Amino acid sequence: MTKQPLQKLFDAMYHGKYSFEDFLQSPVEKNYEVIAPTEPGGRRLFKPKENLKTYHRFLNLFLFEFLPVNDRVVFSYRKGFSALHAVQKHAKSKFFYQTDIQAFFDSIDRALTEKAILSGQANCPISDLDIHLDRIVDLVCIDNSLPVGLPASAPLSNAVLLDFDNELERSCLERELCYSRYADDIIISGHRQVDVQEIGQSVQEKLHQFSSKNFSIHEGKTRYFHVGGKIKILGMTILPNGKISIDSKKKKDLEVLLFFYLNDKERFRKIVNQAKNRTETSRELSDDDYVAYLSGTINHVDSIDPDYTDKLRRKFGTATIDALKHSGFSKEK
Repeated sequence: MTKQPLQKLFDAMYHGKYSFEDFLQSPVEKNYEVIAPTEPGGRRLFKPKENLKTYHRFLNLFLFEFLPVNDRVVFSYRKGFSALHAVQKHAKSKFFYQTDIQAFFDSIDRALTEKAILSGQANCPISDLDIHLDRIVDLVCIDNSLPVGLPASAPLSNAVLLDFDNELERSCLERELCYSRYADDIIISGHRQVDVQEIGQSVQEKLHQFSSKNFSIHEGKTRYFHVGGKIKILGMTILPNGKISIDSKKKKDLEVLLFFYLNDKERFRKIVNQAKNRTETSRELSDDDYVAYLSGTINHVDSIDPDYTDKLRRKFGTATIDALKHSGFSKEK
């Protein structure tokens, strides 16, 4: 790979449609909107304007996609992978540990971001990364943290824990345990309870030692559980035979939604609005928007447990379920 100056890559990408001078100089704070949380304790989301979104996509293509990630254990924000892949690794285990990292994105500061970016320097096609490093960090960090909602935040959040992921994977392999991570969710499992507990108790120490003291596990969301009880991970359930399905509450909610979709459109819309935390002052949704929500839910369920989709076909009709699975279906019944 022949490395090129950042400006040359930028100009070759956009042919004057976007200004490299603007990329270097435009005030970042004027190029995004902050969306307040819809409920107490919720996180702020950052909505980028078109130029900032474009700059992030450019950086993703020429820099952040080259950042090293342990793709054996990290399944978040990767094309072709989902939370299902993070759970599948644990389907045959008997004992489980699950936790998450408290305020994960807020804890990724400029120093961590810069370290992650430099880890990909040798593999990326940019020849003058050192010259532009400060500006790149300015473009992706807001108030000294990695914001939720900007395009570059996803690949960077995978890369910042590389040393931690490698070390925790190594420790787990020594004890014949499985480890996976989906963004801030950490899952460890195996066949011996004592091994799972010992590794689980070391996670906080390893985060500090191999990543940053900024990171703290969420004690209130840390759980140990085992086969014989309910194995619920990332909204999915591992059944006693190792099969992965949707949590029973989500199944019930979906079936209620389908019932009202077929029998009471007004109630159906009300339930969707509640699920999306919408208020009377929110932008009015079209009929297609409501059906798209139901369609997306069905497709999500089908990607995890196609057998359950067959059950829905038997209960609500094959034509209804198959039509909803495909985009563009929005006719009133």
